[in-house]
Amino acid sequence: MRALKLITLSGLLFCAALTGYVAWYVRQAPDLGRLTDVSQVIRAQDGTIINLRLTKDGYWRERANLETIDQKLVNVLIAYEDQRFWDHKGVDPKAVIRASYDFVKSGRIVSGASTLTMQVAKLMDPSLKRRHPIVKIKQMLAALRLEYHWSKEEILEAYFTLAPYGGNIEGIHAATESWFQKTPERLTLNEAALLVALPQSPESR
Repeated sequence: MRALKLITLSGLLFCAALTGYVAWYVRQAPDLGRLTDVSQVIRAQDGTIINLRLTKDGYWRERANLETIDQKLVNVLIAYEDQRFWDHKGVDPKAVIRASYDFVKSGRIVSGASTLTMQVAKLMDPSLKRRHPIVKIKQMLAALRLEYHWSKEEILEAYFTLAPYGGNIEGIHAATESWFQKTPERLTLNEAALLVALPQSPESR
C-alpha cells in the first residue's frame, strides 16, 4: 500500500513538473527563425519588379499580408489542411488521438496530426521536419507557443510567407508572380487549389 502511494505521489509530481515546464516554455517568445530573412523587392507603380534581391539562403521570399491574399485561397487551405484551425490552440486533440492510435497499431507514423500552426513551426525551424515521435512532440510545443503569442491571422501570414512552391520560390507573393504573373489578391478557384497542393510536395508536383 505504501509503495502504491509512493508511485502515485511520484506520478503526480512528475505531471506537475511537466505541466510547469510546458507552461514556462509556451510563454517564451518564439524564435522567428527563417521568417526574419525575406527578399528585398522594389516594384514600379504597375507592380512590375524593378529589382529583386534573394534571401541569404537564395530564396525569393516576400512577407505576406492577409489583406492582399484572396480569401478563396485562405478558405481552401483551411478546408484541405486543417478544418479546425480556428478552434484549436495549435494542436488538434482529435487528430493527435487518431495519429497515436495509428502509430500504436502499425508501429510507425502513418498520419502526422499536423495543424497549420505545426506546419508553420516546421517552416520556421527545419529541424522539426523529421518524422519521429520526439520531434512531433517538439512540433506541438512550438505550435502551442506560436498560438500563445500570435493571432490566427499572424500564423496564416507566416505560412504564406514561408510555404515552398518549387525551386527557390517560397511564399505566396513569389508563387503567384512566378506561376501566374499576378498578385495573390485575385485568384481563380483552380489557382487557389494548385497553390494549396504545391507546398505538400513542390518538386514532384
